[in-house]
Amino acid sequence: MEAARSSLGRHVDATDIAIVAGTPRILLRFTVPAASAVEEDAAAWSAVRNARAGVEIVAGTGRIRLLRRRRGSWLVVG
Repeated sequence: MEAARSSLGRHVDATDIAIVAGTPRILLRFTVPAASAVEEDAAAWSAVRNARAGVEIVAGTGRIRLLRRRRGSWLVVG
């Protein structure tokens, strides 16, 4: 978890690590600076790629999902 958090390069609001269907899952909730939706999504993807690189130093990674909070709902980004 610390590898993901420190590599993210953003303020981390919340973290969680869980085993889901036998697979470890790391959750990081973070904030990017306010901008246009496209710029915010790009900044978030950059942060996620950095976090993945940090985790891959100590563990293998699989699929990444980036979600965005909009009006009380979580939406998949890209």
